[in-house]
Amino acid sequence: MERIKKFIEAFEAEGIEAVLICNVEYSSKPTTMYLSGFTGSFSFLVITKDQQFIITDSRYFEQAKQQTKFALVEHRGVNVLDTVSSVLQRLGPKVVGLEFSRISHDTYLKLTEKYQATYKPVDKIIEQMRMVKEPQEIENMKRAIEISEESLVQTLQLVKEGVCEKDIAAELEYRMKKLGADGPAFETIVISGPRTALPHGRPSERKIKMNEPILFDFGAKFNGYCADITRTFFLGKPDEDFLKIYNAVFEAQTLALERGNGRMSGKELDSIARNHIIDRGFGEYFGHGLGHGLGLEVHEAPRVSQANESVLPVGAVVTIEPGIYIEGRFGVRIEEDVVIREDRLERLTRLDRRIQSI
Repeated sequence: MERIKKFIEAFEAEGIEAVLICNVEYSSKPTTMYLSGFTGSFSFLVITKDQQFIITDSRYFEQAKQQTKFALVEHRGVNVLDTVSSVLQRLGPKVVGLEFSRISHDTYLKLTEKYQATYKPVDKIIEQMRMVKEPQEIENMKRAIEISEESLVQTLQLVKEGVCEKDIAAELEYRMKKLGADGPAFETIVISGPRTALPHGRPSERKIKMNEPILFDFGAKFNGYCADITRTFFLGKPDEDFLKIYNAVFEAQTLALERGNGRMSGKELDSIARNHIIDRGFGEYFGHGLGHGLGLEVHEAPRVSQANESVLPVGAVVTIEPGIYIEGRFGVRIEEDVVIREDRLERLTRLDRRIQSI
């Protein structure tokens, strides 16, 4: 498997003899899937130049056999770290790589008590590999986006005055699953009226009212890969204030989509949209970064923000999502998913970005 070969070459260059991926905390599952194909919620991967093992218990024996080519080590004892340490002792690596950012302190202490070695981080290696998407990964994301967009189109037919935010969110998630999604990539956001000024507001029992905005932030997951889309609509006829802010966000996003490419940093791409919003007089109301990486997780590297001065890698998939949020009144955000290409940004999302009344 080319991906494993590349990973082994990278960690061996760092003087690491074996890597242990601990899929016992929620955050380790995407790495396990990326490296082995296993999608269960409990496993340990042991990877060396010559051998790759997956350690799991009876709940996942058959699933592991079906999903991965890693050699299965069946854990049947009380403490899984005893099984892990026995595998490591058999292999005998003196330097072991770990995802330091994805293992709890408690698990780390117990592990190092059972198997003594020098432990080094492999987080950066995995992050850099996952940033650049392979063609099949992009195809999975395209399908996740298609499902998401069709689900929204169907759900919008049911949006009317008096329907509550939670009901609309539930309908959208239901339709994503009906159209073939694994499920939602994250908790669906449907917020209305003044609540649209909450960048990550959660759906409530609030009923939709005429002549106010409705913000949808949603995405399906397909074969483990995420979509992330935001659209802001208006129920009724939008007033001048709303149109002014919507147009500022739309124009800022358009500039970023037209000028972005794989030769600029995350900060430079962020600045294209941010400077336009500042010039329009709304800079203080745009408090988050322009975007983030997207893949097996809905938020991953690279960041498209003032904090990232590194050049965006060609092949990365990121969001472009400027927003303006005015407390007590309303907010507007529009979000596209794009692939970083050498000379452009390739849009994966196809929904109309222009202001739409429903």
